[in-house]
Amino acid sequence: MMRPLPRLVGPPLRLASPRAAFSATPLARRGSAADARTAASDAIVRLVAAGGPGLEADLDRLDPAISDGLVCTTLRALTDRGVPAARFFAWASLRWGFTPSAHAHNLLVENAGRLADYLAMSRVLALMSARRLSLTERAFAFLAPSGSSRGSRVEDAARAVLRTLDDVGGPCRASGVFSLVKALASIGEFDAAASVIEETARTARYYNVLVAAKCKAGDFVGAREVFDEMRKSGCDPDANTWNYLLGCLLKNGRLAEACGLVESMERTKLGEIPNSLTYEILAYHACKAGRMDSAMRILDQMFSANMTPRITMHTAFIKGYFYTGRIEDAWKYVSDMSTRDRHSVNRNYSLLAKLLRKSGRVIDAGRVLYELMEKGLRPDHSAYVKVAKDLHKIGRGDLAAELKSLFQRFSVQPDLGR
Repeated sequence: MMRPLPRLVGPPLRLASPRAAFSATPLARRGSAADARTAASDAIVRLVAAGGPGLEADLDRLDPAISDGLVCTTLRALTDRGVPAARFFAWASLRWGFTPSAHAHNLLVENAGRLADYLAMSRVLALMSARRLSLTERAFAFLAPSGSSRGSRVEDAARAVLRTLDDVGGPCRASGVFSLVKALASIGEFDAAASVIEETARTARYYNVLVAAKCKAGDFVGAREVFDEMRKSGCDPDANTWNYLLGCLLKNGRLAEACGLVESMERTKLGEIPNSLTYEILAYHACKAGRMDSAMRILDQMFSANMTPRITMHTAFIKGYFYTGRIEDAWKYVSDMSTRDRHSVNRNYSLLAKLLRKSGRVIDAGRVLYELMEKGLRPDHSAYVKVAKDLHKIGRGDLAAELKSLFQRFSVQPDLGR
């Protein structure tokens, strides 16, 4: 145990008296920027829906304050109404000082897809390739199925999209195929997604999208089927594939199968399997189950393999100890990690201080921050401020002053230990 802060020992925490209630007087309502944007968008949509040869002149007369937010809001509204958005997008793109974002371009692809206008889609894709912009799942949100013929309709649309991507080519094709697979998997259209993979490239990156989606849904059997299909097709599963399966088993309490899977991973004899994320998944679930000693053995194994834990792993340990009532062990963990993983020191101590403060142990929180600053490291600013304020609230301004005197040393120093 680290030595206590010299004077940071005092009486038990006293509950602060409740603050006065907020005034019952309602605030005056003011028109928000969102309201103004919605009104402008509605006016634009009406003009675009009416169409006509003078649309651009009508938009010029309307003269809305063009912003990315307004353009994106308008594109979504036009798509919802089934109105082509290409003329509006072209007009907005020519406005002085405005450049449409990548997200706006993706919304325009979605608009073309919703209208099944693949010629318009090809023009947008060519533009995105020229501008080196990537496609995202949002571009293919129009694939979300409805009705009894959903499967065939989605597969037909996916094939049409894939043909368009192939015809256009360019930089956006790779991001387009990947995002198409993700979009199809996210709506449960796994057959259509598998068809896209078969027609493009049987890569672990694409297959992993299907494995991840099935694992997220708790369908381990389906995920394992994709895993087996990868191997049959000559595509070796990578560390991410294995880790998705492992996480799915542990999340659903299938510990024995998870242990068997880890043994299989170790038998692959591939240098990157298991990787640091494998250990993190195992340790996280052990911490969540309160099996802290098992989690620590996993961490020791990770260090012996010269792997550095991510901050999320340290967070799992600190919270695991804390929420099982082993606060002294949480403190010891933080202290031990200050020598084993220097990059995490600041965040580990700051997290423990936040947990102690929220549980009412304000003085202990102050001791944690004091110990960190004695090591020459600056704590998280919000953690320091909140602990100092709470010390004042319980009448220990003297202790807050001690923390302040240490914290002021860092006023002109860069953060260390992050």
